[in-house]
Amino acid sequence: MSVSPLEYRYGRKIIKDIFNEESRIKYMLEAELAISKAQEEFKIIPSGSSSKIEKVMSLGVDPKRVKEIENEVKHDIMALIKAASEKVSGMDYFHFGITSNDINDTATALQIKEFMPYLQNDLVNLGSSLAKLVSRYKKTPMLGRTHGQHASPVTFGLKMATYLSEINRHIERTEQIKPRILVGKALGPVGTAASMGTVGLEVSKRAMSILGLGSEIATGQIVARDRYVEFVNLLSGIAASLEKFATEVRNLQRPEIGEVMENFNPDKQVGSSSMPSKRNPIDSENVCSLSRIVRAMVTPEIEGSITWHERDLTNSALERFTLPYSCILIDHILVKTDRIFSNLYVDEKRMMQNLLNSPLSISERIVSELTLKGINRQDSHELVRKASMISYDLRKTFKEALLEQSITDYIGEKELDEILSPVSFIGSSEAICDEILREALKHGKQQ
Repeated sequence: MSVSPLEYRYGRKIIKDIFNEESRIKYMLEAELAISKAQEEFKIIPSGSSSKIEKVMSLGVDPKRVKEIENEVKHDIMALIKAASEKVSGMDYFHFGITSNDINDTATALQIKEFMPYLQNDLVNLGSSLAKLVSRYKKTPMLGRTHGQHASPVTFGLKMATYLSEINRHIERTEQIKPRILVGKALGPVGTAASMGTVGLEVSKRAMSILGLGSEIATGQIVARDRYVEFVNLLSGIAASLEKFATEVRNLQRPEIGEVMENFNPDKQVGSSSMPSKRNPIDSENVCSLSRIVRAMVTPEIEGSITWHERDLTNSALERFTLPYSCILIDHILVKTDRIFSNLYVDEKRMMQNLLNSPLSISERIVSELTLKGINRQDSHELVRKASMISYDLRKTFKEALLEQSITDYIGEKELDEILSPVSFIGSSEAICDEILREALKHGKQQ
């Protein structure tokens, strides 16, 4: 019976297949093969040795057999070596001059290398969905909110542009990080490659080149874990952005706000087992929940980077969770977030209604207008503050309260009525949206 929710609930099969046992064996054999080929080139092992590994790969190695042997020998790589040697005879130079983590870490780099295009594509797809919202709603005014309270107007397009801007930066980060994380090694048990004589470093570089990876240089037995910490931190940062976006959807979907809503199928979808009227933002809530798991992976990965001497096993078990789980879950919630925003219902009428029903949201504009007419900025602020407090406490309209403060000494009543309209007080919102859209176009073309 399945225990991990990844097996039956979360994650795309195409991503989970990168990290399953069969794929792991394939990547480890690819690492062994590349190292063997490099050793042949440098005449460390006899020519033709690598062809034995190629034959093993064509025949395949059964993960169940590897597990059977591991139960006996209590060592995963030795189990693979023995299982492979059962397939093809004469494997005399298989795994020569290297150690387990040369294979483990190089295989991990190959897994991440295969995963990265999916991650980048997910980000580009989400960016595309956000860009459509930015373009469509860049002139659509709505209430801004700070501290959970009504603030000056923004546009819905500008709100989406702030999200698109984050995605643009995440796309940059995923490209910039590759040389530092897509790295393997073939330098032996303490990082000297001593069994390969004086050419060991060159063998390692050549083997990684065959695999399309960078080569670790100064290390102990394992690839330096600051690389993995940076990678998991990248995924954590993306997860934080996704939770931020999804939290806003959840807030704006609250009935008392009602400005956006997740797509809901009224013919079949059920919102609650007890209250059939409900339409809950379940996808956004799911994104928030799972993003916390991704971010939680940072702490064990950091702890696992602290090992004794040239290496110990304190990183090993935890990385069986941190790396595959982080990758599978970040892909899952990126795809889900894209679905949320590509099908988002936007209620422009409700946005306008909420904005017009919040006259105090224009207070910033009045302060600015008074200041531009020659009133000291602090005096302007105090006049509008007093009017605002009167409007709150005495239930007077904002205009009535402003008139009580003799605002007509500086601004005529007709002009005041124009200023009190929040619709046009959106500043550079459209220009900002257009600039972020140009950035997004550039990043989309890079993929």
